Amino acid sequence: MIRSLSLALLLIAATPALAAQSAVYEGTAGPAQIVVQLSDDNGAITGAYFYRRTRLDITLSGQLHDQAMNLTADITQDKMSLTRSGAGLTGFLTTAKGKKFPVSLHPAAAPADAPAGLPAGTDLYERLRLAGLKLAPQETETQNGKTIRWYRESLTGVRLFRLESGYAAPAMTAINHTLAQHQWSTVSDYLQCPGSDGKPGVDNDKSDKPWLGAAYVSYIWRSSWDCAGTAHPDFSAEGHSFDARSGRELTLDQVLPEGHGPIPPENDNDSAWLDYRSKVFAPAVVALMKQYHPAEMAPPKDADDCDYTDAEAWAFPNWVLTEKGLWLGAVNGRAERACDSPDWAVVPWSALPKTSAATQ
Repeated sequence: MIRSLSLALLLIAATPALAAQSAVYEGTAGPAQIVVQLSDDNGAITGAYFYRRTRLDITLSGQLHDQAMNLTADITQDKMSLTRSGAGLTGFLTTAKGKKFPVSLHPAAAPADAPAGLPAGTDLYERLRLAGLKLAPQETETQNGKTIRWYRESLTGVRLFRLESGYAAPAMTAINHTLAQHQWSTVSDYLQCPGSDGKPGVDNDKSDKPWLGAAYVSYIWRSSWDCAGTAHPDFSAEGHSFDARSGRELTLDQVLPEGHGPIPPENDNDSAWLDYRSKVFAPAVVALMKQYHPAEMAPPKDADDCDYTDAEAWAFPNWVLTEKGLWLGAVNGRAERACDSPDWAVVPWSALPKTSAATQ
């Protein structure tokens, strides 16, 4: 999935020489307002900056020599030379076309107009990027007697719904809080993904209409992007599902537990969880798919056919709850990406533990 294009921590000087600590700066490059983040790794400087007008990231790299930094913008090939000036930095930005602008930066302060509902741990650089942006309410829709309202962020066009009626108020409040975090995370991802031409590199970023069941709320977020510096374009379909009674977002291991004994907590760095998904969960999914979708799970007849009998494709699937049951989106290697996320791959409600048609 896209994207946590999270960037490195930054640099500040605790002594007259720039120290290997972190900071965020704001100020001007010529008439334009900018925000800059930098990181020092033994004299190798990396970071990024954005113009407040566009808010799109421009990555930086270069070297620290004594008190001077000579940096290159990886996308634009603009050059930035900076030296310490009190608590701030001064210097010049020279564009690839040879135009030269004075740069004046000072340590950034937390913005007073950062949006409400940002994910926990959103750093200062990202708060400054999102400062002043708003989610505008749009049209309402009703499904199964439940009402949602869509909200849109105008700079990026990122749009997501909120629950307005149909469930208990505490659960709706909890779900809406998480939806706000999802939406702002996606706005951040969009702005952290410039294309090689300096324009937004995200081609598509939107939510499908949600499924509003009696006890569950689910939606799929579909993205496609081609960020500067990446090897190739990519895409994803990321599902989110909530228990509408408690308001909690669900994990796949809660919805479809397999094997015997406790399941290791989900953690990409935990070998026990990775082993569980690969050696227990994925083979069990293959067995379920063969049971409920035997034609689609038939062995491929030639090398160009999709092979859904390969358990590896089901170890870390995309997923979402639907009216028919649990949809699982197979995830394959790059050469087989056309085989990802087949529409038919649904495990019916009757096959899911602790669920029934009465609680859908």
